Amino acid sequence: MLDIIISFFLFVTYSIRYLFSTGENRKQAKIDLREFWADTDGQILLGAAMALVIIIFGYWFMTQIAV
Repeated sequence: MLDIIISFFLFVTYSIRYLFSTGENRKQAKIDLREFWADTDGQILLGAAMALVIIIFGYWFMTQIAV
């Protein structure tokens, strides 16, 4: 759980840095963001997001069957 929280924090930090930087800093921020997604932190966050989507879809699907 702590890994997911840290991964989300890193993603938000890198994204904000990318959005508000210009020039050479923006290029470096873009490289950092790409490395984040290729690293284990990005994979953890992606896996957690996919699991959340599956749980929400499963809940929605099960409530539709009951009706």
